Amino acid sequence: NAHTSGARGNSELFSSGGNGGDTPIFSRREWISAITVAGSIAPVIMLGSQAAKAAPPLTAEVADNFSARAERALRLKPRKVLRPKMNLDFAVLLMRSSYNAVDELDIVPMDHFQRDFFLIRQAEYQPYADSLGPGTMTQGDLADPNYFDFISFAQYATISREIVNPPAVFEEQQPVEVEDGEPQQFVKVVVRRDPFLTNNVLSQKHSELVGNSILDKLNEKFGDTASSIPKIEPGSRPDAAKVLEAIKQVTNLFLVSGFALEGSAAILKEGQSEKDAAGTQFCISLTSPATLWSGQALKSKKPSVANDFM
Repeated sequence: NAHTSGARGNSELFSSGGNGGDTPIFSRREWISAITVAGSIAPVIMLGSQAAKAAPPLTAEVADNFSARAERALRLKPRKVLRPKMNLDFAVLLMRSSYNAVDELDIVPMDHFQRDFFLIRQAEYQPYADSLGPGTMTQGDLADPNYFDFISFAQYATISREIVNPPAVFEEQQPVEVEDGEPQQFVKVVVRRDPFLTNNVLSQKHSELVGNSILDKLNEKFGDTASSIPKIEPGSRPDAAKVLEAIKQVTNLFLVSGFALEGSAAILKEGQSEKDAAGTQFCISLTSPATLWSGQALKSKKPSVANDFM
């Protein structure tokens, strides 16, 4: 695609700076509202009335117990396939967007999340590396699609664990400012979740936050270039061709960032309306994506959230 050629390999495309630009061209939520006819009902169940059955604290023993090993043995093994090296900053964007969405939802103390994430990584890494074979992965390199596949699995396995019936109120250890050279100190802070974020909407909200964060960055970096995503105004009702054009360009930007070897977008099923895209079903197909193994491995856990990113 002439509009995206030359973008691959630019290590500053998705650098971790501030939010930068103004209002994003469009968000995932606005995309959905633009092509879907649906009413909205404000949640009336308060968080205090929800029976929280949060996941118990994870331990190294639980992360690698008989049940975990049995599940691991039944998973599909990672395949050695040709995949492009990912743009490092784009890989960081996908990981950071997923983490920040958890933090914004207030479903778990983030110090607990970090601990559980570490324990799952620790238990899962060696079996995964052994399946790939020596010399096929660089540990810690997010631009390596084999390593990204693994670390994304560990992150979303952790998120899926924490997002099911989490407590509405909890204590979190947060760092406080200290002088240079002084040991880091922490203070306990009581965190209360937004009462409108009831447990039954958390998975959908996480997906929206991740998608919006990625789209914001794509619009920030490409909004004033020939590779910009076609603009869909909030509240407008574009036709299927307009929506498809936007989806195709998002797919192109994922490809030039090394997320997959090849990819395409198409209309899977036409909607009944000739005036807008209501009821139209779209399909994105990717060849050898960076989440090829992790997407399949997570299905065995029946996750509440998935690392599809698109």
